[in-house]
Amino acid sequence: MVCANKNAQLYFLKLFCWLADHMENATLHGIASNRCPICITPTETLGEHVETGYPIRRHADYHAAYIESDMSSLNIHGVKNIRNALWSVPNLNPLDLIRADILHNMLLGVLDHMIDWIQGFLEQHDRMNAFHHV
Repeated sequence: MVCANKNAQLYFLKLFCWLADHMENATLHGIASNRCPICITPTETLGEHVETGYPIRRHADYHAAYIESDMSSLNIHGVKNIRNALWSVPNLNPLDLIRADILHNMLLGVLDHMIDWIQGFLEQHDRMNAFHHV
């Protein structure tokens, strides 16, 4: 690559993050859509807080299970039987790529929920007209 000082430099690009909502993360990481992309949370406890936490996903183990055609290990963790391109990127832990997508997580998720809650509160206390006239 040519720098601003007109000298040619050798650069090594590094994949730093991937902004995605949950469904895009599930596709990117090759996991089932009802699984957490970061930890091995049982599907029946998704969304619940536990003090002890769950172990994080070990993509190196999934890669080894894929190479050995160990379908039962992949199925237990909700990993799809496909070769994940992220497994072959040097010096990359796929879990480091996950970043919150502000559009889907905050604006469409939290804000939408909060507005619904506020409107319900105002309707319950008969204050919607005052809210609309502000």
